[in-house]
Amino acid sequence: MAAKRLLEVESKFLFNPSLVPTLLANGGTPAFKRLESLGTHKFTDTYFDSQDTLSKNGIWLRQRTAPNNNNNNNNSSAATILEAKVRISGDFARSTFDEITDPHTIAGLIRPHLPQFSAEKQHCGLEVLAEFMTTRQDFRADGKFAVVLDCTDFGHSVGEVELMAEDEGAAHREIENFMEG
Repeated sequence: MAAKRLLEVESKFLFNPSLVPTLLANGGTPAFKRLESLGTHKFTDTYFDSQDTLSKNGIWLRQRTAPNNNNNNNNSSAATILEAKVRISGDFARSTFDEITDPHTIAGLIRPHLPQFSAEKQHCGLEVLAEFMTTRQDFRADGKFAVVLDCTDFGHSVGEVELMAEDEGAAHREIENFMEG
């Protein structure tokens, strides 16, 4: 019997970056049982598509580039990964994705929609939809929930509470209970 894939189950929320010290002091209501900071990371995401073909099919193809040393923004020593995010269910605020990083699996997913796709070509042979830098603060809350706070170089801020799970329904309920306190 094949093992079930872990899905990324997430709920997004807006946050004010000026209130991060309150979070770090665990001063919210309700307070976390435990909050562990996992550090701050910077990365650049480049999203690819052609005439919105992928996004209309719930697929987001991106290349993420992160400096190996987060104190150095010189991408010459950067790690780069190609990733496809496939929406399983949900909307912008509450969603479930299958995240794929295997190049052969990505090619098999993308080529039926866009035959010109090639991971070896510049921009994968597709159009660049967006490119931006994100500063991410990572946390582990109550020993289980990933909490990320993202601030982009164009001024957008969004937070996410995430679980990696096989059962998306149960994971969404756990996240909702966690966020409601």
